[in-house]
Amino acid sequence: MSVKHAATLLTSRRFLPLFLAQLAGAFNDQFFKMALITMVTWGGLNFMGMKPEVIVPVAGAIFTGPFFLFSALAGQVSDKYDKALVLLRVKQAEILIMLMAAIGFYFELPAFLLLTLALMGAQSAFFSPTRNAVLPQWLTTKELVSGNALMSGFVSVSILVGQVGGVFLILKSGGPNLVAGILVVLAFVGWLAIRNAPPAPPPCPDIKLNPNIFAEIINTLAFAMKHPRVFKPMLGTAWYYWLSAAVLILMPAYIKQVLHYSNVVLIVVLILFTMGALAGAMTCMVISKGREAVMISAIGIMGVAISNFDIFIIGSDTSRIAFEGFVAASGDSKELLGGVGDFFAMPHSKRFMFDLVLAAFSASLFVIPLNALAQRRADPAHRARLLAAGALLLNAATTFSQLLVGGFGALSIPMHMTFIMIAVISAAIGVYTLYRAKVLKQEAI
Repeated sequence: MSVKHAATLLTSRRFLPLFLAQLAGAFNDQFFKMALITMVTWGGLNFMGMKPEVIVPVAGAIFTGPFFLFSALAGQVSDKYDKALVLLRVKQAEILIMLMAAIGFYFELPAFLLLTLALMGAQSAFFSPTRNAVLPQWLTTKELVSGNALMSGFVSVSILVGQVGGVFLILKSGGPNLVAGILVVLAFVGWLAIRNAPPAPPPCPDIKLNPNIFAEIINTLAFAMKHPRVFKPMLGTAWYYWLSAAVLILMPAYIKQVLHYSNVVLIVVLILFTMGALAGAMTCMVISKGREAVMISAIGIMGVAISNFDIFIIGSDTSRIAFEGFVAASGDSKELLGGVGDFFAMPHSKRFMFDLVLAAFSASLFVIPLNALAQRRADPAHRARLLAAGALLLNAATTFSQLLVGGFGALSIPMHMTFIMIAVISAAIGVYTLYRAKVLKQEAI
């Protein structure tokens, strides 16, 4: 039944315009960020003398900080105004922001690019809760898991294309100019798509907006905590974004400085990670059959724990010696960066790739049922504000994750320690989720 729902949704005005706008926006976010990260890590772009392992997480926090600050206000706006109109205005703003990004890349202005990154975060703050709130307004209850799976799975592919494109193009001759042009074109694509979305009348048009964003953040979180059946799945989703941010922000520096491979190997890693996420999303869509599926989430998070624990072992001193064998054979030069052939020749490469795929596959199994659960349970009259609390939680988690990874880099803490931390916390969450599913004897948290 879920596959039938998927085919129907992909030809429906209730879903397709939002789906295409989301794909274009996700591409631009990752294309921009990975181009910037690659310029910092491999291209020598410098900002205030910060090391790449510090500036990359800081850049991530610059994106998620405004996302966090404006999410509560965005929830109010989405409950007060037609959500289709809000999405349209957000996509119009994205065109202007991408024009700024184009200027930053063309002239290679790091401070200007970081400012653009902050504006992208603010724009995403209005898009994310509005998108989450409009899905249950446009889709039926039985279509929610399918809709979320399609969004999550194919957004992962769009993210992959954006990440690979950003890594591959930015260091080519004329790369910054090409990146600049693609960003602007995709912004226009997203705007053209969302123009075809159907109306989404507001549930509370008389709501009074609170311009005090800090007070509204507290109010929104307090309001969501009074609805634990919605709040708890959103906490789980926040953890998913915490670990995803940690892994993706860490991976460029991890591949270069721990494993000693080139940015081409990073592309291979991103492809593997995305294929795993897509496979997990499609698997979740098929086996959930439109129902609440918390047991699937529990299995998923345990898979995340197992895979990250094994990546930690691979990153330990003993295993890393084998991984870096080609470096030792070349005079132990830490400046030598291996290519894809060297990567595949190493004894632990297949194991490392399997862990990456398993981690991404399991993370999709974990988060998709939780997203649908929160959307389904949220009161339609307050849905956007409730789901805005989820945006606050995930951005607080993501920002903290990025700053923590940056702190590890500044303190010279071994990078692979992040993976054991993810494994331990994920295992604890998995035990809790299994316990709740068993005690309640229903797929609910």
